[in-house]
Amino acid sequence: MSTRDELIEAEAKARAAREALTQTLVTLQSRVTPRALAREALEEIRETGIEFGRAAVEAAKRNPGPLLAVAAAVVALFGRHRIADLFTAAPAAASTPPPAPETPDD
Repeated sequence: MSTRDELIEAEAKARAAREALTQTLVTLQSRVTPRALAREALEEIRETGIEFGRAAVEAAKRNPGPLLAVAAAVVALFGRHRIADLFTAAPAAASTPPPAPETPDD
């Protein structure tokens, strides 16, 4: 092979390498845009949330006791004032005797 042929072959390899590098850079630039990064982050969060939800449902099916305790605590937290009113409010009617029935005077 002559030096000229080697030079032509080397230039062709360099051209192919530059084209491959350019294509790689274009691909990387399209993946690094803020919109693409946000889309990938949202997809990752969505997948993680779905996996977490499935794991939570499976755990609740295996052991429902803690789930019931948490539900009771949430109900008690949000309904604490009404629950307290049930125990602290003394009905006025219960402390006084009922009035005697009226009898007609003949």
